[in-house]
Amino acid sequence: MKKSFLRAAAIACLPYCAMGFALATIPAQAADKSDKAETPKVSKAVSKFLVDCKKGVDTKDWKAAIAACELAQAVPEATDYDKYLTQRFLGVAYLNSGDRVKAGAAFVSVVKNPAAPADDRDSLIAPAMSLASEANNPPLVIELGQLAVKNNITNPDVWNALAAAYYQSNDGPNAIAFAQKGIDAATAKNAVPPYGLYQILAFTYDKTKDRANEVKAFELMARDYGKADDWRYLLDFSMETLPPGNKFSREIAALDMYRLRVVVNAAWAGQNYLEAEDAAHAIRSWGDSRQFLQLGIAAGAINQAKVAPVLAQINSDAKKDEPILPTVEKSAKNSKDMVNVAEAYFGYARYADAIRTAQKAVDLGGVGVSEAKLAIAMSQIKSGDEAGAKATLAGFQGDAALSRAAQLWSLYLTRRYGAAAPAPAAK
Repeated sequence: MKKSFLRAAAIACLPYCAMGFALATIPAQAADKSDKAETPKVSKAVSKFLVDCKKGVDTKDWKAAIAACELAQAVPEATDYDKYLTQRFLGVAYLNSGDRVKAGAAFVSVVKNPAAPADDRDSLIAPAMSLASEANNPPLVIELGQLAVKNNITNPDVWNALAAAYYQSNDGPNAIAFAQKGIDAATAKNAVPPYGLYQILAFTYDKTKDRANEVKAFELMARDYGKADDWRYLLDFSMETLPPGNKFSREIAALDMYRLRVVVNAAWAGQNYLEAEDAAHAIRSWGDSRQFLQLGIAAGAINQAKVAPVLAQINSDAKKDEPILPTVEKSAKNSKDMVNVAEAYFGYARYADAIRTAQKAVDLGGVGVSEAKLAIAMSQIKSGDEAGAKATLAGFQGDAALSRAAQLWSLYLTRRYGAAAPAPAAK
Protein backbone atom coordinates (compact mmCIF):
# COMPACT_ATOMS: atom_id res chain seq x y z
CA MET A 1 0.00 0.00 0.00
CA LYS A 2 1.12 3.51 -0.68
CA LYS A 3 1.90 5.16 2.66
CA SER A 4 1.57 8.76 1.63
CA PHE A 5 -1.11 11.39 1.89
CA LEU A 6 -4.24 10.71 -0.09
CA ARG A 7 -4.26 10.43 -3.79
CA ALA A 8 -6.32 13.20 -5.30
CA ALA A 9 -9.90 12.08 -5.68
CA ALA A 10 -11.05 12.11 -9.29
CA ILE A 11 -14.50 13.66 -9.18
CA ALA A 12 -16.54 13.56 -12.35
CA CYS A 13 -19.13 16.20 -13.12
CA LEU A 14 -22.39 15.35 -11.44
CA PRO A 15 -24.96 13.64 -13.63
CA TYR A 16 -28.30 15.32 -14.04
CA CYS A 17 -30.82 13.17 -12.24
CA ALA A 18 -34.53 13.27 -12.86
CA MET A 19 -35.92 15.50 -10.15
CA GLY A 20 -39.32 14.27 -9.09
CA PHE A 21 -41.99 16.56 -7.77
CA ALA A 22 -44.92 15.28 -5.79
CA LEU A 23 -48.26 16.12 -7.37
CA ALA A 24 -50.37 17.99 -4.85
CA THR A 25 -53.71 16.52 -3.89
CA ILE A 26 -56.40 17.84 -6.21
CA PRO A 27 -60.00 18.06 -4.96
CA ALA A 28 -62.45 16.35 -7.28
CA GLN A 29 -64.46 19.56 -7.49
CA ALA A 30 -63.90 23.26 -7.00
CA ALA A 31 -64.54 24.64 -3.54
CA ASP A 32 -68.11 25.60 -2.68
CA LYS A 33 -68.47 29.36 -3.15
CA SER A 34 -72.02 29.63 -1.88
CA ASP A 35 -70.98 31.73 1.11
CA LYS A 36 -69.04 34.19 -1.03
CA ALA A 37 -69.79 36.33 -4.04
CA GLU A 38 -72.41 34.95 -6.40
CA THR A 39 -70.90 32.49 -8.87
CA PRO A 40 -71.61 32.70 -12.62
CA LYS A 41 -74.39 30.59 -14.06
CA VAL A 42 -73.75 27.54 -16.21
CA SER A 43 -75.14 27.83 -19.71
CA LYS A 44 -78.30 25.83 -20.30
CA ALA A 45 -76.83 24.13 -23.36
CA VAL A 46 -73.87 22.89 -21.31
CA SER A 47 -75.51 22.16 -17.96
CA LYS A 48 -76.99 18.80 -18.89
CA PHE A 49 -73.54 17.51 -19.92
CA LEU A 50 -71.87 18.90 -16.82
CA VAL A 51 -74.44 17.15 -14.62
CA ASP A 52 -73.43 13.85 -16.22
CA CYS A 53 -69.76 14.80 -15.94
CA LYS A 54 -70.11 15.53 -12.21
CA LYS A 55 -72.01 12.28 -11.73
CA GLY A 56 -69.16 10.37 -13.37
CA VAL A 57 -66.59 12.07 -11.12
CA ASP A 58 -68.70 11.46 -8.00
CA THR A 59 -69.07 7.75 -8.83
CA LYS A 60 -65.47 7.47 -10.08
CA ASP A 61 -66.72 6.42 -13.51
CA TRP A 62 -63.92 8.27 -15.24
CA LYS A 63 -64.78 7.04 -18.72
CA ALA A 64 -68.35 8.35 -18.41
CA ALA A 65 -67.11 11.63 -16.95
CA ILE A 66 -64.71 12.17 -19.84
CA ALA A 67 -67.36 11.35 -22.42
CA ALA A 68 -69.81 13.84 -20.87
CA CYS A 69 -67.15 16.56 -20.64
CA GLU A 70 -66.21 16.07 -24.27
CA LEU A 71 -69.85 16.69 -25.21
CA ALA A 72 -69.79 19.86 -23.12
CA GLN A 73 -66.64 20.98 -24.93
CA ALA A 74 -68.43 20.67 -28.26
CA VAL A 75 -71.07 23.24 -27.36
CA PRO A 76 -70.17 26.31 -29.47
CA GLU A 77 -71.78 28.91 -27.23
CA ALA A 78 -70.04 27.70 -24.05
CA THR A 79 -68.88 30.55 -21.83
CA ASP A 80 -65.51 30.86 -20.11
CA TYR A 81 -67.14 29.68 -16.91
CA ASP A 82 -68.59 26.64 -18.70
CA LYS A 83 -65.13 25.87 -20.06
CA TYR A 84 -63.58 26.28 -16.63
CA LEU A 85 -65.92 23.71 -15.05
CA THR A 86 -65.56 21.33 -18.01
CA GLN A 87 -61.77 21.41 -17.90
CA ARG A 88 -61.83 21.14 -14.10
CA PHE A 89 -63.80 17.89 -14.26
CA LEU A 90 -61.78 16.64 -17.22
CA GLY A 91 -58.52 17.19 -15.40
CA VAL A 92 -59.66 15.11 -12.43
CA ALA A 93 -61.07 12.37 -14.67
CA TYR A 94 -57.97 12.15 -16.86
CA LEU A 95 -55.66 12.16 -13.87
CA ASN A 96 -57.52 9.34 -12.14
CA SER A 97 -57.77 7.32 -15.35
CA GLY A 98 -53.99 7.51 -15.75
CA ASP A 99 -53.70 9.98 -18.63
CA ARG A 100 -51.44 12.53 -16.98
CA VAL A 101 -50.63 14.32 -20.24
CA LYS A 102 -54.26 15.19 -20.92
CA ALA A 103 -54.81 15.93 -17.24
CA GLY A 104 -51.98 18.43 -17.39
CA ALA A 105 -53.45 20.11 -20.47
CA ALA A 106 -56.83 20.37 -18.75
CA PHE A 107 -55.41 21.94 -15.60
CA VAL A 108 -53.36 24.39 -17.67
CA SER A 109 -56.62 25.46 -19.32
CA VAL A 110 -58.18 25.97 -15.89
CA VAL A 111 -55.24 28.02 -14.65
CA LYS A 112 -55.29 30.27 -17.72
CA ASN A 113 -59.06 30.68 -17.79
CA PRO A 114 -60.07 34.18 -16.62
CA ALA A 115 -63.32 32.76 -15.21
CA ALA A 116 -61.53 30.35 -12.86
CA PRO A 117 -62.04 31.34 -9.21
CA ALA A 118 -58.82 32.68 -7.73
CA ASP A 119 -58.66 30.09 -4.95
CA ASP A 120 -59.09 27.20 -7.35
CA ARG A 121 -56.59 28.61 -9.83
CA ASP A 122 -54.07 29.09 -7.04
CA SER A 123 -54.47 25.53 -5.78
CA LEU A 124 -54.12 24.02 -9.26
CA ILE A 125 -51.15 25.97 -10.60
CA ALA A 126 -48.52 23.89 -8.80
CA PRO A 127 -50.03 20.55 -9.98
CA ALA A 128 -50.28 21.98 -13.51
CA MET A 129 -46.59 22.91 -13.36
CA SER A 130 -45.69 19.47 -12.03
CA LEU A 131 -47.55 17.74 -14.85
CA ALA A 132 -45.90 20.04 -17.38
CA SER A 133 -42.55 19.04 -15.86
CA GLU A 134 -43.47 15.39 -16.34
CA ALA A 135 -44.27 16.16 -19.97
CA ASN A 136 -40.77 17.68 -20.32
CA ASN A 137 -42.14 21.08 -21.26
CA PRO A 138 -39.87 23.62 -19.50
CA PRO A 139 -41.24 26.65 -21.44
CA LEU A 140 -44.77 25.86 -20.23
CA VAL A 141 -43.56 25.35 -16.67
CA ILE A 142 -41.82 28.72 -16.81
CA GLU A 143 -44.92 30.39 -18.26
CA LEU A 144 -47.09 28.96 -15.47
CA GLY A 145 -44.45 29.82 -12.89
CA GLN A 146 -44.37 33.42 -14.00
CA LEU A 147 -48.16 33.49 -13.72
CA ALA A 148 -47.85 32.09 -10.20
CA VAL A 149 -45.33 34.78 -9.25
CA LYS A 150 -47.58 37.45 -10.75
CA ASN A 151 -50.45 36.21 -8.60
CA ASN A 152 -48.25 35.87 -5.51
CA ILE A 153 -48.61 32.08 -5.37
CA THR A 154 -45.40 31.28 -3.57
CA ASN A 155 -45.46 27.74 -2.22
CA PRO A 156 -42.39 25.46 -2.40
CA ASP A 157 -43.93 23.29 -5.14
CA VAL A 158 -44.08 26.31 -7.45
CA TRP A 159 -40.46 27.27 -6.76
CA ASN A 160 -39.41 23.64 -7.16
CA ALA A 161 -40.91 23.15 -10.60
CA LEU A 162 -39.90 26.63 -11.78
CA ALA A 163 -36.29 26.22 -10.67
CA ALA A 164 -36.10 22.81 -12.39
CA ALA A 165 -37.48 24.26 -15.62
CA TYR A 166 -34.88 27.00 -15.61
CA TYR A 167 -32.19 24.40 -14.94
CA GLN A 168 -33.36 22.31 -17.90
CA SER A 169 -33.36 25.48 -20.00
CA ASN A 170 -29.70 26.12 -19.03
CA ASP A 171 -30.66 29.34 -17.27
CA GLY A 172 -28.37 28.97 -14.27
CA PRO A 173 -28.99 32.32 -12.59
CA ASN A 174 -32.77 31.84 -12.53
CA ALA A 175 -32.44 28.18 -11.53
CA ILE A 176 -30.37 29.23 -8.53
CA ALA A 177 -32.57 32.22 -7.69
CA PHE A 178 -35.83 30.26 -7.65
CA ALA A 179 -34.34 27.23 -5.92
CA GLN A 180 -33.12 29.55 -3.18
CA LYS A 181 -36.55 31.18 -2.94
CA GLY A 182 -38.09 27.77 -2.35
CA ILE A 183 -35.49 26.86 0.24
CA ASP A 184 -35.99 30.18 2.02
CA ALA A 185 -39.78 29.79 1.97
CA ALA A 186 -39.60 26.33 3.55
CA THR A 187 -36.98 27.41 6.07
CA ALA A 188 -39.14 30.35 7.13
CA LYS A 189 -41.83 27.83 8.08
CA ASN A 190 -39.28 25.70 9.94
CA ALA A 191 -39.85 22.97 7.36
CA VAL A 192 -37.26 20.87 5.56
CA PRO A 193 -36.93 22.26 2.01
CA PRO A 194 -37.81 19.91 -0.86
CA TYR A 195 -34.91 17.70 -1.85
CA GLY A 196 -35.23 18.72 -5.51
CA LEU A 197 -34.40 22.33 -4.69
CA TYR A 198 -31.11 21.29 -3.11
CA GLN A 199 -30.39 19.13 -6.17
CA ILE A 200 -30.94 22.07 -8.48
CA LEU A 201 -28.55 24.23 -6.49
CA ALA A 202 -25.87 21.54 -6.43
CA PHE A 203 -26.20 20.62 -10.10
CA THR A 204 -26.29 24.23 -11.28
CA TYR A 205 -23.20 25.13 -9.28
CA ASP A 206 -21.55 21.99 -10.68
CA LYS A 207 -22.32 23.16 -14.23
CA THR A 208 -20.78 26.54 -13.52
CA LYS A 209 -17.81 24.95 -11.69
CA ASP A 210 -18.60 26.92 -8.54
CA ARG A 211 -17.23 24.28 -6.20
CA ALA A 212 -17.53 26.34 -3.00
CA ASN A 213 -21.28 26.86 -3.38
CA GLU A 214 -21.75 23.34 -4.67
CA VAL A 215 -20.21 22.00 -1.46
CA LYS A 216 -22.53 24.25 0.58
CA ALA A 217 -25.52 22.76 -1.26
CA PHE A 218 -24.33 19.23 -0.50
CA GLU A 219 -23.89 20.20 3.14
CA LEU A 220 -27.60 21.09 3.26
CA MET A 221 -28.58 17.88 1.46
CA ALA A 222 -26.44 15.76 3.78
CA ARG A 223 -27.79 17.53 6.87
CA ASP A 224 -31.46 17.38 5.91
CA TYR A 225 -31.72 14.09 3.99
CA GLY A 226 -28.55 12.09 4.69
CA LYS A 227 -28.55 10.16 1.43
CA ALA A 228 -25.48 8.02 0.81
CA ASP A 229 -24.56 9.74 -2.45
CA ASP A 230 -24.94 13.22 -0.97
CA TRP A 231 -22.58 12.40 1.87
CA ARG A 232 -20.28 10.79 -0.68
CA TYR A 233 -20.03 13.91 -2.82
CA LEU A 234 -19.70 16.16 0.21
CA LEU A 235 -16.87 14.11 1.66
CA ASP A 236 -15.13 13.63 -1.68
CA PHE A 237 -15.29 17.32 -2.51
CA SER A 238 -14.18 18.25 1.00
CA MET A 239 -11.22 15.91 0.66
CA GLU A 240 -10.43 17.36 -2.74
CA THR A 241 -10.40 20.88 -1.33
CA LEU A 242 -8.87 20.10 2.07
CA PRO A 243 -7.06 23.30 3.09
CA PRO A 244 -3.28 23.25 2.86
CA GLY A 245 -1.21 23.47 5.98
CA ASN A 246 0.62 21.08 8.22
CA LYS A 247 0.98 17.77 6.34
CA PHE A 248 0.41 15.69 9.45
CA SER A 249 -2.76 17.53 10.45
CA ARG A 250 -4.07 17.07 6.91
CA GLU A 251 -3.53 13.32 7.26
CA ILE A 252 -5.38 13.32 10.58
CA ALA A 253 -8.20 15.40 9.08
CA ALA A 254 -8.45 13.05 6.11
CA LEU A 255 -8.58 10.03 8.39
CA ASP A 256 -11.30 11.67 10.51
CA MET A 257 -13.33 12.33 7.36
CA TYR A 258 -13.04 8.68 6.34
CA ARG A 259 -14.13 7.70 9.84
CA LEU A 260 -17.18 9.91 9.32
CA ARG A 261 -17.80 8.21 5.99
CA VAL A 262 -18.30 4.95 7.87
CA VAL A 263 -20.66 6.52 10.41
CA VAL A 264 -22.93 8.19 7.81
CA ASN A 265 -22.87 5.11 5.55
CA ALA A 266 -21.76 7.22 2.58
CA ALA A 267 -21.19 5.56 -0.75
CA TRP A 268 -17.61 4.40 -1.35
CA ALA A 269 -15.54 3.75 -4.44
CA GLY A 270 -12.80 1.13 -4.38
CA GLN A 271 -10.09 3.77 -4.23
CA ASN A 272 -11.73 5.33 -1.16
CA TYR A 273 -11.05 2.22 0.92
CA LEU A 274 -7.39 2.22 -0.17
CA GLU A 275 -6.99 5.95 0.49
CA ALA A 276 -8.61 5.56 3.90
CA GLU A 277 -6.17 2.78 4.74
CA ASP A 278 -3.30 5.01 3.58
CA ALA A 279 -4.44 7.77 5.92
CA ALA A 280 -4.78 5.39 8.86
CA HIS A 281 -1.45 3.74 8.08
CA ALA A 282 0.26 7.14 8.05
CA ILE A 283 -0.46 7.57 11.78
CA ARG A 284 -0.06 3.86 12.59
CA SER A 285 -3.73 3.41 13.49
CA TRP A 286 -3.79 -0.30 12.73
CA GLY A 287 -7.35 -0.79 13.91
CA ASP A 288 -8.64 1.76 11.38
CA SER A 289 -6.38 0.34 8.65
CA ARG A 290 -7.80 -3.12 9.21
CA GLN A 291 -11.39 -1.91 9.31
CA PHE A 292 -11.14 0.01 6.04
CA LEU A 293 -9.67 -2.96 4.18
CA GLN A 294 -12.21 -5.36 5.65
CA LEU A 295 -15.07 -3.05 4.66
CA GLY A 296 -13.72 -2.82 1.12
CA ILE A 297 -13.39 -6.59 0.85
CA ALA A 298 -16.91 -7.13 2.23
CA ALA A 299 -18.30 -4.64 -0.28
CA GLY A 300 -16.54 -6.41 -3.14
CA ALA A 301 -14.66 -3.19 -3.95
CA ILE A 302 -11.22 -4.56 -3.07
CA ASN A 303 -9.64 -7.79 -4.33
CA GLN A 304 -9.02 -9.81 -1.19
CA ALA A 305 -6.12 -11.73 -2.70
CA LYS A 306 -4.30 -8.53 -3.65
CA VAL A 307 -4.48 -6.98 -0.20
CA ALA A 308 -4.04 -10.20 1.76
CA PRO A 309 -0.32 -9.60 2.45
CA VAL A 310 -0.98 -6.05 3.61
CA LEU A 311 -3.89 -7.15 5.80
CA ALA A 312 -1.78 -9.89 7.31
CA GLN A 313 0.95 -7.38 8.20
CA ILE A 314 -1.64 -4.99 9.68
CA ASN A 315 -3.07 -7.78 11.83
CA SER A 316 0.43 -8.62 13.01
CA ASP A 317 1.18 -4.99 13.83
CA ALA A 318 -2.14 -4.60 15.65
CA LYS A 319 -1.51 -7.73 17.68
CA LYS A 320 1.74 -6.23 18.94
CA ASP A 321 0.46 -2.68 19.26
CA GLU A 322 -2.78 -2.92 21.21
CA PRO A 323 -1.40 -4.68 24.30
CA ILE A 324 1.34 -2.09 24.82
CA LEU A 325 -0.92 0.97 24.63
CA PRO A 326 -1.24 1.31 28.45
CA THR A 327 2.56 1.35 28.69
CA VAL A 328 2.86 3.92 25.93
CA GLU A 329 0.19 6.00 27.64
CA LYS A 330 2.16 6.04 30.89
CA SER A 331 5.31 7.19 29.12
CA ALA A 332 3.63 9.96 27.08
CA LYS A 333 5.14 13.30 28.06
CA ASN A 334 3.17 15.78 25.92
CA SER A 335 -0.24 16.22 24.32
CA LYS A 336 0.90 14.97 20.91
CA ASP A 337 2.22 11.69 22.29
CA MET A 338 -0.94 11.25 24.37
CA VAL A 339 -3.32 11.95 21.51
CA ASN A 340 -1.47 9.36 19.41
CA VAL A 341 -2.50 6.81 22.02
CA ALA A 342 -6.08 8.08 21.87
CA GLU A 343 -6.12 7.71 18.07
CA ALA A 344 -4.94 4.12 18.41
CA TYR A 345 -7.62 3.34 21.01
CA PHE A 346 -10.24 4.82 18.67
CA GLY A 347 -9.08 2.56 15.84
CA TYR A 348 -9.56 -0.47 18.08
CA ALA A 349 -13.09 0.75 18.98
CA ARG A 350 -12.04 1.31 22.60
CA TYR A 351 -13.91 4.58 22.85
CA ALA A 352 -13.88 5.01 26.62
CA ASP A 353 -10.10 4.66 26.59
CA ALA A 354 -9.88 7.05 23.63
CA ILE A 355 -11.91 9.68 25.52
CA ARG A 356 -9.85 9.25 28.67
CA THR A 357 -6.47 9.58 26.95
CA ALA A 358 -7.58 12.36 24.61
CA GLN A 359 -8.78 14.34 27.64
CA LYS A 360 -5.33 13.90 29.17
CA ALA A 361 -3.89 15.39 25.96
CA VAL A 362 -6.24 18.37 26.28
CA ASP A 363 -5.19 18.86 29.91
CA LEU A 364 -1.52 18.79 28.93
CA GLY A 365 -2.07 21.55 26.37
CA GLY A 366 0.07 22.22 23.34
CA VAL A 367 -0.01 21.18 19.70
CA GLY A 368 -2.17 18.09 20.15
CA VAL A 369 -5.19 19.75 21.76
CA SER A 370 -7.30 20.28 18.62
CA GLU A 371 -6.74 16.73 17.43
CA ALA A 372 -7.54 15.47 20.92
CA LYS A 373 -10.85 17.36 21.11
CA LEU A 374 -11.92 15.94 17.78
CA ALA A 375 -10.94 12.46 18.96
CA ILE A 376 -13.07 12.95 22.08
CA ALA A 377 -16.09 14.09 20.04
CA MET A 378 -15.81 11.18 17.60
CA SER A 379 -15.51 8.71 20.47
CA GLN A 380 -18.54 10.26 22.19
CA ILE A 381 -20.56 9.89 18.99
CA LYS A 382 -19.52 6.27 18.58
CA SER A 383 -20.48 5.72 22.23
CA GLY A 384 -23.92 7.26 21.69
CA ASP A 385 -23.25 10.50 23.56
CA GLU A 386 -24.11 13.02 20.83
CA ALA A 387 -25.00 15.77 23.32
CA GLY A 388 -21.53 15.45 24.81
CA ALA A 389 -19.97 15.54 21.34
CA LYS A 390 -21.81 18.76 20.51
CA ALA A 391 -20.45 20.35 23.69
CA THR A 392 -16.95 19.13 22.89
CA LEU A 393 -17.00 20.60 19.38
CA ALA A 394 -18.60 23.92 20.39
CA GLY A 395 -16.19 26.70 19.53
CA PHE A 396 -13.69 24.23 18.05
CA GLN A 397 -10.39 25.82 17.12
CA GLY A 398 -7.65 24.22 15.09
CA ASP A 399 -5.80 24.58 11.84
CA ALA A 400 -7.81 24.78 8.62
CA ALA A 401 -7.74 21.05 7.85
CA LEU A 402 -8.78 19.88 11.30
CA SER A 403 -11.41 22.61 11.48
CA ARG A 404 -12.94 21.33 8.25
CA ALA A 405 -13.08 17.80 9.63
CA ALA A 406 -14.70 19.14 12.81
CA GLN A 407 -17.27 21.07 10.73
CA LEU A 408 -18.30 17.89 8.95
CA TRP A 409 -18.68 15.93 12.19
CA SER A 410 -20.69 18.85 13.60
CA LEU A 411 -22.89 18.74 10.49
CA TYR A 412 -23.59 15.10 11.24
CA LEU A 413 -24.57 16.03 14.79
CA THR A 414 -27.10 18.59 13.48
CA ARG A 415 -28.63 16.17 10.94
CA ARG A 416 -32.38 16.39 10.48
CA TYR A 417 -33.07 12.96 9.01
CA GLY A 418 -32.89 10.93 12.21
CA ALA A 419 -30.22 8.89 13.90
CA ALA A 420 -27.89 6.93 11.66
CA ALA A 421 -27.29 3.25 12.24
CA PRO A 422 -24.20 2.64 14.37
CA ALA A 423 -21.06 1.89 12.41
CA PRO A 424 -19.63 -1.63 12.72
CA ALA A 425 -16.88 -1.95 15.31
CA ALA A 426 -13.38 -2.74 14.14
CA LYS A 427 -12.41 -6.35 14.68
